[in-house]
Amino acid sequence: MPQELNKIWNAGKLFEPKPESEQPEKHPAPEIKPSNVKRKISVVGAFMPKQEDPFKKKVEAVLKGIEPAKEEETIPDGVEVIVGTGQDYIGKGLVAGKSILVKGDAGWSTGRLMSGGEIHVEGNARARTGAHMYDGTLRIDGDVNHFDPSAFTPKNKGIIIWKGETIWEDGKRIEPGWTNLKVEKKTYNM
Repeated sequence: MPQELNKIWNAGKLFEPKPESEQPEKHPAPEIKPSNVKRKISVVGAFMPKQEDPFKKKVEAVLKGIEPAKEEETIPDGVEVIVGTGQDYIGKGLVAGKSILVKGDAGWSTGRLMSGGEIHVEGNARARTGAHMYDGTLRIDGDVNHFDPSAFTPKNKGIIIWKGETIWEDGKRIEPGWTNLKVEKKTYNM
């Protein structure tokens, strides 16, 4: 091999390999035997408590009958689901055959001008709830600041369920739900 082919360019500098007579002597790598291998003992994590599976206790409780298993919630077809962030006018003008499920809080005037259908609010609802409602079902599981006076007139043939109790149905107040009605501002007509 000609000497010129062994020249190497690196970063703009010419390097020439040393002749074989000047090369350092190569020694074979020592053979690895179990007797000459030094083992390092690792103590990282040796004293840390083992992480417990967060679902283990829950599963054990269900299996032992301490806690009942929860079935996954299935939402029927045709139900509109809204993540409740306090949106105003949810279900405004809702008609028969339509359903809305609010997972969280609803804002002002929930169920305004309903003429049918169903609204279920799993959280709280703000003021003027059920305004000018003519029919349908308005169910609120959480707190309500105050209901609109028009929600409690003979024209409202719908159903209002609050915290699991029916308080209004077919133009009339329903007991004992009506008696238990406690809101910040009572603005309903009698």
